[in-house]
Amino acid sequence: MTHYFKGKKQSIGRKILIPFTFQGLTLEFYSYSSLFSGREVDLGTRLLLEQIEVPDEGKVLDIGCGYGVIGITIAKLNPKLIVYMTDINPLAVKITKYNAKINGVSERVVILQGNLYEPVKNMKFNGIYSNPPLSAGMDIVKEIVLNAKKYLTNNGIAQFVLARGGEYLSREASKIYSYVKVIRKKGYTILKLKP
Repeated sequence: MTHYFKGKKQSIGRKILIPFTFQGLTLEFYSYSSLFSGREVDLGTRLLLEQIEVPDEGKVLDIGCGYGVIGITIAKLNPKLIVYMTDINPLAVKITKYNAKINGVSERVVILQGNLYEPVKNMKFNGIYSNPPLSAGMDIVKEIVLNAKKYLTNNGIAQFVLARGGEYLSREASKIYSYVKVIRKKGYTILKLKP
């Protein structure tokens, strides 16, 4: 994902407050206009959250977390979970830490900077979730989706939302996952995968 974010000094844009309501929860997220969907929670993320299956306990991962909407929402939905969130962009990591604090979940989330699964390379998760960065290219998205299996517990679940490439990635996933469910909604593909 290094070509997606080069680590150069970036123009961060304006800091924006984004209110978000989900399943009766009211959350607030700060973002910067320079981050993906930096002005509002995007439709793909909303659709993924509508379909999300969250384990009763254990550890879950939000990979490519952006400003933290998926991981922080999961932490609010189930206080028994420890939620890991990773992103290569230091600005995203910084604002996610702030968002975890203002939404009252900072004691149950671990936010790490790094490329793809590198920050959690020796871990297993009960759930892995992502709205992968299509702007990084299909090779990166494919790596996020297909490599999730290596980081799932035997009964874990991985869920991804894709604006493009859903048909291709569902075919590729069916070669390595024992369970592949495809949901198509409003132009997006949501994949639910089990090892």
